[in-house]
Amino acid sequence: MIKVVVPFRLKNPKVRLSLFMSEKERRELALSMLLDVVKALEESGVEVELTVVLSEVDEDEVEEVKERLEGMNFSWKVETDPRDLNEVVNDRLEEKVAVIVSDLPLLNGTVLTKFFGVKADVVLAPGRRGGTNMMLVRRLSRGFRASYHYGSFAKHLSLAKVAGLKVEVFDSFFAGCDVDTPDDLLDVMLYAPNSETGRCLRRMGFRVALEKNPRLYRLRVRR
Repeated sequence: MIKVVVPFRLKNPKVRLSLFMSEKERRELALSMLLDVVKALEESGVEVELTVVLSEVDEDEVEEVKERLEGMNFSWKVETDPRDLNEVVNDRLEEKVAVIVSDLPLLNGTVLTKFFGVKADVVLAPGRRGGTNMMLVRRLSRGFRASYHYGSFAKHLSLAKVAGLKVEVFDSFFAGCDVDTPDDLLDVMLYAPNSETGRCLRRMGFRVALEKNPRLYRLRVRR
């Protein structure tokens, strides 16, 4: 059994996309990406216990997330914790715990099966901009703590080595594609068009022009 922690923000998420999407659309995008991560966990076939941690203490948002998770074939719960991400994670960090960010729409069960199968004290899956998209802790040692924000992958790698832990890097394109910019949305449409996130983007009118350099464009959708 591996405990999986997924920090999640639903209130005004993905602000760097605010020039292209309304807050309502960004909320729907965030929920779709969360569901893709959860479905990947289910497809992995690994026995997990999921905790989704919302950064806002809002009962309506808790219920909205719970509704999306209904029907998943593994143990899950939703908690609220308004503290900083590092405090949220470190209070839940223990042996056989994985921390996965909620905006990995390209993630799938095959990738997660391989990730969970890596035999090391700490397994780190980097994001494309220096973040830590997935972290699996099999053994804890004094000095190793979560340290997100501002190049967290390099920090986690260094902290694990200093703490005397065996650390492995899990290099995966699909685990490395977190979503923050319009270019990231293009990746979703190219590589995971039938994911929850891909379908969400199509409903919003996003399409891909398959040119020499593929580009994302948006249809005018009738509301």
